[in-house]
Amino acid sequence: MSRHRSEFYRLQAHLMWAWRPSRLAMVRRTILGYVAACLALAITARVLSGLGIADTGALLLTALLLLILDTVCSIVLRWLLVTWPILVAQLLGLAIEFGAIVILGRAMPGVRVDSTSTAVLVALLLTFLNSLFAELVSVSDDDSYYAALVQRLVARDFGRAAEPTAGLLVVQIDGLSLPVLRQALRAGRVPFLASLMRDEGATLHRWVAQLPSTTPACQAGILHGRNDGIPGFRWYEKSSRRMMVANHPEDAAEIVRRISDGRGLLADDGASIGNLVTGDAPRSYLTMATITEASPPGDARRMRGFFVTTVNYVRLAVLMVGEVAKELYQAERQRGRAVEPRMHRDLHYAVERAVTNVALRTVSTALVIEEMYHGAPTIYVDYTGYDAIAHHSGPERPEALDALEGLDRSIGSLRKAARTTRRAYRMVVLSDHGQSLGATFRQQNGESIETVIAAQLGGSPSVVGTGGSVESAGIGRHIASEVGRTSFAAWVVHRVLSGSRATTAAEPGTVPPDVVVCSSGNLAHVYLTADAGVMSSEAIEGMHPGFVERLAAQPGIGAVIARTAGGQVRLSWAHGQVDLGDSVGAGDVPGAANDRLTAEPDPQAAADLVRLASFPNSGDLILLGAVDRESNEVVGFEELIGSHGGLGGWQCDAFILSPASLEPPSDPLVGAPAVHRQLVAWQEQLGGR
Repeated sequence: MSRHRSEFYRLQAHLMWAWRPSRLAMVRRTILGYVAACLALAITARVLSGLGIADTGALLLTALLLLILDTVCSIVLRWLLVTWPILVAQLLGLAIEFGAIVILGRAMPGVRVDSTSTAVLVALLLTFLNSLFAELVSVSDDDSYYAALVQRLVARDFGRAAEPTAGLLVVQIDGLSLPVLRQALRAGRVPFLASLMRDEGATLHRWVAQLPSTTPACQAGILHGRNDGIPGFRWYEKSSRRMMVANHPEDAAEIVRRISDGRGLLADDGASIGNLVTGDAPRSYLTMATITEASPPGDARRMRGFFVTTVNYVRLAVLMVGEVAKELYQAERQRGRAVEPRMHRDLHYAVERAVTNVALRTVSTALVIEEMYHGAPTIYVDYTGYDAIAHHSGPERPEALDALEGLDRSIGSLRKAARTTRRAYRMVVLSDHGQSLGATFRQQNGESIETVIAAQLGGSPSVVGTGGSVESAGIGRHIASEVGRTSFAAWVVHRVLSGSRATTAAEPGTVPPDVVVCSSGNLAHVYLTADAGVMSSEAIEGMHPGFVERLAAQPGIGAVIARTAGGQVRLSWAHGQVDLGDSVGAGDVPGAANDRLTAEPDPQAAADLVRLASFPNSGDLILLGAVDRESNEVVGFEELIGSHGGLGGWQCDAFILSPASLEPPSDPLVGAPAVHRQLVAWQEQLGGR
């Protein structure tokens, strides 16, 4: 064997050792594997009359011998045939299984194999059952799943020169606030992130998400450097009578069209994975803004190959079924314990949770590993599982923290994969915003905000609400559409996704409703459609006398924001109002109003409100949910007990975890564009720009 080949196989052996399961996992898998081997042999003997097993002792011994043979062959074949197509190793393993069955049928007391054809059938059925049971036994072992992928990628790149500059890997944990992360660190729930800080010197920093504290606004600022004109997760554009919802493909693409200057964070041959916007990446996977676009021919072939050879559908199916069962149990446990606040969690959400927290996380992690070995200078991936679960169960509840543990394991797998890439990577972990707990407006008042607005207006106004679509809705279509993002298949996916788009409040040429309410957590935009432009507070008062005052006095509403004819931003609350002019805009919201907006003084609040009100597509009125000063809980206008978008709680307290090798950021950064500038500075430090 040449020295080159010797080094290759030594490296492969090192990888197999480095990615081995933990000791506890190995003991568990050995015990369960043996039980599964006995069960597979018993089923085979029952199904095929040509195979005879005399007694239990013969069954136990034969299963043990076959298990040892299968384990050894699997290890050796993975090692020797790593550069060959997977089918070759599978066929060779099947041939070895056949030979072992023939030998056992002749030499093992109590075992009978009638003929060669019977041995072939036994080998086929045993191989299938053993493979199925092996997946069930190792289903929760992430490292074993990614090990085979890393081995093949290392084999592909063996002997190629290393990249001269390091890359930047940015991992976004959607919706995780800094206080919750610190609690998880102290509780031992995120051991990998803790090890980055304890063993590698990574530093944890706070950054402040400006209003609206939602993923489209924050991620647009992080990836593109600007987020003006994104007033929430959803909003209504009066001039075109168009409803914009950020997790609809056409709307996400429109957001990118408006904010992109072609020089986004990922424009340097980077990769976007699992995001809403692209960051101008030439390669985007599971990214809403490009999900209906056809991929370039080479990229489409690579994606189809990825889903055929990398995605283990049996494993995903088993994990997803387990996640559904776990959700149903946890929802019933929360109800049985009378945990408050809580919300109804049905089977539809359980499936959505399984897709988001299992399938999307698994596929996204594998795609990041692929891009790391591809050598992308910058990679940005968004893990949404924690955020989706926290919306429904609460940001500090066990369900959400369990999801955070899973994300921590996935980040650990990425870090381990980075040890053998041709390009060294510096990993930055951050969040786009936090979440705040609280009962919904409907739960507190017995009716929705739309119903209350209609009642306060008087008469019989038509009021349309848009709070039904949550951020993680439609995630399954993310994954399904990636399988065929080319030619006719892409057209079909486009039609399917377009058909799932929520109905707009009114199409051009039709009569719009009198009022459109667009909710994003505990922030809501109210559009009065009688005027195609922005209505001033004076105009609203002239059309609906006392409406703003009555609305501001409603329980659950912390404040109502409007724009005056003179260009000031007027903040109204239950017992007063104030204009946030230049003298106030840079300071704190006046104390009387702040009592219902934040549990603690927030020097950024007034400036954020003035900025949000300056967007031409913000509502004529902007509502902020009230905040309980004792519990720090907020009132959300969507039917979700974990919310973000406005003020109060920890929804604006995001974090950045940066490696010791990068210059630490100023603390705290204010606004997502500031995070973008920091990431660009790190790219320049690494030599990537």
